[in-house]
Amino acid sequence: MAVLEGRLNQNSKNSSKPPSTDQHKAKRNPGIPKVNKARGGQSGHKGDTLKMVSIEEVDEISELKPDRCSCGKRLLRQAMEIQARRQVFDIPDPKLQVKEYQQYRCHCPSCGQLNLGSFPCEVSAPVQYGVGVQTLVSVLNVKYHLSYQHIEELFKDLYDQPINASTIQSVLVKADSSIDPVVEQIKSNLLKSTVCHADETGVRIASDRHWLHVLCNEEYTFLYPHEKRGKAAIKDRFAELYNYKGVMVHDCWASYWSLSSSRHALCNPHLLRELTAQKELDRKWATQMHEFLLKLYYEKYNKRVLITLQSQEWLAYKNICKQALEEEPPPIEAARGKAKKTKGRNLVERLLKYQTEVLRFVLEENVPFSNNLAERDLRPIKGKQKIAGCFRTWEGANRYARLASVFSSWRKQKFNIFDELKALLAGNRFYFLASQT
Repeated sequence: MAVLEGRLNQNSKNSSKPPSTDQHKAKRNPGIPKVNKARGGQSGHKGDTLKMVSIEEVDEISELKPDRCSCGKRLLRQAMEIQARRQVFDIPDPKLQVKEYQQYRCHCPSCGQLNLGSFPCEVSAPVQYGVGVQTLVSVLNVKYHLSYQHIEELFKDLYDQPINASTIQSVLVKADSSIDPVVEQIKSNLLKSTVCHADETGVRIASDRHWLHVLCNEEYTFLYPHEKRGKAAIKDRFAELYNYKGVMVHDCWASYWSLSSSRHALCNPHLLRELTAQKELDRKWATQMHEFLLKLYYEKYNKRVLITLQSQEWLAYKNICKQALEEEPPPIEAARGKAKKTKGRNLVERLLKYQTEVLRFVLEENVPFSNNLAERDLRPIKGKQKIAGCFRTWEGANRYARLASVFSSWRKQKFNIFDELKALLAGNRFYFLASQT
């Protein structure tokens, strides 16, 4: 009965279920409170308030001069000075600019050979869309999740020029081929970084369930789809990870433990949710462990305190686990297979087995408390799926993952996505991810 009640009482606070599955709108989950932050903009925050520009930057000036006094006297020849200025920021009516390239020919006066002017390398057809349109289409589809149909309608509404689905498809293929050097640079820099985050989520491709995997840090994102969730995905798509020497932050999924060259760190919010479920069953040890982990979190991020393997905190962690083993019911031997254990006992055995990985965030300075960075990088795919339903082909899913990886990495490094992709499509060299982590 207790097991069934536990299943019924699962929600986003005490399990891995998303908030959207909660039956009632829950109150704000205190979870991990903000660390020493007041509400509103923080000290040093630049802000985005609209500000008046200098007169040299104004595109159009409308002079509002009085022409007649209330007494009837005309004022047009009177000396006047500016009393006040007001500025309106707006966009011009959108219009496609048509640029024509005219190729000329002539014969050499000496040898008579016919000579032709050269078209730019990006101008390959008699009529085509330029790199600006190609860039906009790519960003709208990948970054802002507009479907082909919505892009067609948008171009019709804005430019009175509908763009067909086959053209959008060709543009995305071209954009995908142009980012090869950037994708390789992302992978290389991730392998050089001191901390990486890993996670995966389900995604529909051609109506079948596949998985979208992510490896990321504060500056780079690499997404890749695969039909498998486990080690096969890493071996097929990112085998270089087996040589990664840094800290790998994850949610304890078994496949990541095969990365034996890495040091590992576990996502503590996952553990806090499981501990919350045990607290609801009146497990005293769960309450103590929940408070203990949050206390370490506060001390690290408020006071910059780290611990060692000889610290009192390390001993306190073990004592709580020892108490938990006494409080949890012992395993029940089964006629066949493994002995049956409660969820609480499985949890405490995991806490004991991976105690170094659980506490890695207070053992090393640069290791975070959570794996939220990877989860945030995976979240856009959920919005994409809600709009498109699924990816119709494997090629389309892989193309989306590559472009989304590049866009996310550019965004993290404060680059302008539109400008960078436009430069790549125009054939310019890239200097976009010069930061070496």
